[in-house]
Amino acid sequence: MNKRLRAAFAAFAIASACAPALAADEHGHDHGPAATDAAASPRFDAHSDLFELVGVLEKGQITVYLDRYATNEPIVGAKIEFESGANKGVATPQPDGTYAIKFAGVDKPGEFPFSFTVTAGSDTDLLAGELHIDAAQAHQDAPRPWLRWAGFAAAALAAAAALLFARRKFGRRAGLRTPT
Repeated sequence: MNKRLRAAFAAFAIASACAPALAADEHGHDHGPAATDAAASPRFDAHSDLFELVGVLEKGQITVYLDRYATNEPIVGAKIEFESGANKGVATPQPDGTYAIKFAGVDKPGEFPFSFTVTAGSDTDLLAGELHIDAAQAHQDAPRPWLRWAGFAAAALAAAAALLFARRKFGRRAGLRTPT
């Protein structure tokens, strides 16, 4: 195997390793059962006969998904009041149909009991849940904007290496090589 082919394979391997960082879905509406993987974001859920509420901690903010319990239909435009210890407030509606909760200390290790008053149209209900954050999850959840840029850089390097390899390998046959 020649050096160019090895270089192309190495660039492909680097890009493949960085692909999960590029493909992260930050705004999806997937809130199924909590993953058993230790790398999963801390989450909690609560439900009643009317509502199902799931909270996921990411980047120091809790993203709340609210659905009708019977149909799993997302509820947009509800009012979600929360209380956790001394922290009280109203979750902020987001353009993607979720709700955001942010307060100081929510990304530190510990247990955070929550109570929610949910009002959607003429329906109102009280829900409770508890968020558990261990030390590993608190560290993992710290914002890492460099990770996305590293993935883009690796993908760009892989693409450049592949183009260079293709030009040198196949350019002579197709007449694409420029005279030097």
